[in-house]
Amino acid sequence: MGQYYKFINLDKKEKCDRNRFPMKLTEHSYVGNDYCNDILTLLSNEWKGDRVIHVGDYASYDDPSLTSHLISKLNREFNQTDSFYFYSDTFEDIEPNKVNKKIRYVYNLDKKEYLDLYHQPIINVWYDGSKAAFAKFNSFALLTACGNGQGGGDYSGCNEMKIGAWAGDHFVTSERKLDMYKDYKECNDVFYEIYNGSLKLERPYDFDSYNEYDEEAIKKGINHIENLIDRLKKYDRMPKYIKVDTDDLTEKEKIELLNRNLKEVKFGKDKKDDLCK
Repeated sequence: MGQYYKFINLDKKEKCDRNRFPMKLTEHSYVGNDYCNDILTLLSNEWKGDRVIHVGDYASYDDPSLTSHLISKLNREFNQTDSFYFYSDTFEDIEPNKVNKKIRYVYNLDKKEYLDLYHQPIINVWYDGSKAAFAKFNSFALLTACGNGQGGGDYSGCNEMKIGAWAGDHFVTSERKLDMYKDYKECNDVFYEIYNGSLKLERPYDFDSYNEYDEEAIKKGINHIENLIDRLKKYDRMPKYIKVDTDDLTEKEKIELLNRNLKEVKFGKDKKDDLCK
């Protein structure tokens, strides 16, 4: 059966459930998801510096996942033996005062590492009939997940054994890089599901060597928009143009998309300013 997940603050005994839908791990663990945006916002304000986990309802002290030892430790700390997912139902439910949808950086205060959430491969293109947006896994949501592999909707793919590696650590988030953490090393673990035939990379992205990441992988990711256009044309559903949301793309991805010069795609009032600002 499917495994449901939720973020909880271990220090304040709080949770945020208002946008927790869909509940399965890979259904909401993507950049731009409302639920993830709520949590990232809290970690830049009310939850700043606190311990957070993204716990599944099948997560257990004796499951084969990376986080079983952590669940065992938390059971002792909180003096409880029930599923930690259900135990957290007693936590206070809060919500951020004002959501910041542009948070890009997550700092792990324990491991002295940080994430650039945009530094993930494009895995698909989302389209609702009027606009399109590129989908990328939210690496923070995956790295803090407890109990992966126990139920439907869990993650299976590149770096699967690292799911949960950041669970229970202390975090700070920001929409810009923070000077106080300039000595932190970037965590460049790449997440894409291997069975996704539309994205087959010979090797993971190497941020150190390629500054942002591999040019070939960028082009494969941008191919999704061209494949979408082809499908719409094939079934005679092509609108006059498709408005593309480029907010979560890196500069190299934006430039590659701009270079395609697709007449069916609209980027805004000024294509160049929108993509290369």
